[in-house]
Amino acid sequence: MLRKLFLGGVALLLFLIIGGYLLLFPPLPLPPEIARKLPGNFAEADEEFGRRVSAAFPLPLSVDELTARLSEQGFLVDDANSYAKFEKSGFPCTLVWRVHWEATDGSINKLASRFGGVCL
Repeated sequence: MLRKLFLGGVALLLFLIIGGYLLLFPPLPLPPEIARKLPGNFAEADEEFGRRVSAAFPLPLSVDELTARLSEQGFLVDDANSYAKFEKSGFPCTLVWRVHWEATDGSINKLASRFGGVCL
């Protein structure tokens, strides 16, 4: 009887620890497709992300088309400041993917991207 009570307590404790971790650091949402499986080195990952953004969004492109496509992929779009970002936090790192643009008359004339993060 005491053994069953002990095992039940251990199971409850594990459930609370794992549940708390998943609540604080949810595994979802997954990064957008163009942001997945980047190199482990931040500098190399930033370069690769830039190549992927350039390939996925070739110019000329309208602001509306870019923002719609970025939103579909999970980026949060800030039209007023001409950028979109996707942020993922999980112990021990917070990762951020950003896409910036400059536009004239609704048409993008410059597109840039950045990937970075902070880890403990």
